[in-house]
Amino acid sequence: MKMADGSVKIYLYHRTTGAPLDETRLVESFAEAEKKKRRAGQRTLTDLVRFFDTSETFASLSDEVRKQYPWKLKRVEQRWGTVPEETFNNQDDADAFAADALAWHQELGKTSHRSADNLMSALCRVLSFAKEKRRIKFHPIPSFERLYKSERADKVWPPELQQQFISTARLAMKTAMILVRNTAMRAKDIREFAWTRYDGQRVQIRSSKGKKWLWIPATRELREHLDSLPRIGALVMLTPSGKAYQRRYFNEHWREDADAVGAGDLNFHDNRGTAATLLAEAGATAPEIAEALTWTVDKAQRIIDTYLARRGVLAANAIAKLEVYRERMPKGR
Repeated sequence: MKMADGSVKIYLYHRTTGAPLDETRLVESFAEAEKKKRRAGQRTLTDLVRFFDTSETFASLSDEVRKQYPWKLKRVEQRWGTVPEETFNNQDDADAFAADALAWHQELGKTSHRSADNLMSALCRVLSFAKEKRRIKFHPIPSFERLYKSERADKVWPPELQQQFISTARLAMKTAMILVRNTAMRAKDIREFAWTRYDGQRVQIRSSKGKKWLWIPATRELREHLDSLPRIGALVMLTPSGKAYQRRYFNEHWREDADAVGAGDLNFHDNRGTAATLLAEAGATAPEIAEALTWTVDKAQRIIDTYLARRGVLAANAIAKLEVYRERMPKGR
């Protein structure tokens, strides 16, 4: 541009965005303009939220589960909606986002641990769905430490919550739940559970000491579910791509489906305690539970002490037996 005094002044602008460039820091200002261009032309995390909540996966959730999402997704969008989708296609950017999101989780926790966990779970579900569908390359928060902690005696999956999980979870996780609630197997053994360990009437599971494989009767629920599954590989449980589940991928899928039914901080392992608890509530003794689940008697007794005594079940059973005894006593004693 020609000035009034006859001199010429040069102004530099970024061609696409029209942003002025500072010639004293040309490289930096050009990079900033490029970043603005990418943000202006690309989709954001809000688009990922829409990608999830308009999907068939979301539509297939139970009405009760879907009702829990709107307020959570709204809060996620309010805080993170403008984050460029491209963030999750670059490892460094994705890691930086994870650090910010985890700090947000901690800040929310100052008000409510449960709400903080719910919001973080919703954010993670959006990202995991986008990654699973190959919309993004990196999901930087496959797991996080939950703030809400319940008492140990509460850490038992109620049968109705297990059934809700079974009705809403993806097939592999449904299979995992049915296996653990009927056999109390470890997650590792369930991931590696082969068809050769089921003969139509019995399942073969590892003993509590991990040294022996023992055959135990399969429950009706377990038989019916296993018989309904297609045998497309050596293992009963496979990923959507037909591969064996690795620990991290299994934990990620389990956590997503557990969060979808509001399981809180109940984890997979807590189902093992539930299996023993239900047997005990049905009247099975510690030796009988040990035999059914291939545990030691001491371990079965610890489970009874941990899960039943603190819930008052043992006391209730004892009182019931006392009442029966009194009714049978001769009058006048």
